[in-house]
Amino acid sequence: MSAAATLSDLERDALAELGNIGIGKASTALGRMLGGLVTLSVPSVEIVSPADVADLLDQALPPPLVGISERLGGLFAGCALLVVPQDGSLPLVRAALPPDIPAEDAPALEDEVLAELGNVVLNSTLAMVANLLGEPVDTGLPLVFRGPAAAILRTCAAAQLPADGTASVGKPEDAAAAVLFHVALRAALPGGEGTMVGGRVVLLLDAGSVQAFQATLGRFITRMVA
Repeated sequence: MSAAATLSDLERDALAELGNIGIGKASTALGRMLGGLVTLSVPSVEIVSPADVADLLDQALPPPLVGISERLGGLFAGCALLVVPQDGSLPLVRAALPPDIPAEDAPALEDEVLAELGNVVLNSTLAMVANLLGEPVDTGLPLVFRGPAAAILRTCAAAQLPADGTASVGKPEDAAAAVLFHVALRAALPGGEGTMVGGRVVLLLDAGSVQAFQATLGRFITRMVA
């Protein structure tokens, strides 16, 4: 049975709604960081085999790609990844930098800014989803990777192994399932500049986490329909 078949239509709809609420919180936080109006589209959700994630990202987003990842614990055990095209990320980086930063200093600060942007999106989204589900979620420090989707996923998953080696997601194919949130970011940046960035939020979940998450999602649905 494929990973895509592990959730029912009702569970997918509930997950999409939770993602929508979480993405809304992330857009507010991102707007404060960038100093402009930011809207993130209502996400569509796919539950797919980890082996298919790289191809789906390469088909959806123009290379080269940038990935910002965080190790996850609690409700979501595995790793989270925000993936955007490199070209689309650059205007966001420039907007996030203070106006007194010289242009020649911007390249040296790019990874630091991208890490913070990814941290805002991932933490805001996942914290809100976990709060609505009534379960804790822990996140690690953000890391930035560049390259084709397969290389980003491979490096991301390996880098998220904790020091005690207890995580089961050391390679993308080790994950039991991958959750893809498809989002489009529209930012009206200071100075009249506007940009549209397509992106994906990817959760690579281990086997125990998939089962626990599905059980938690089922309890959430029961509460909502009661």
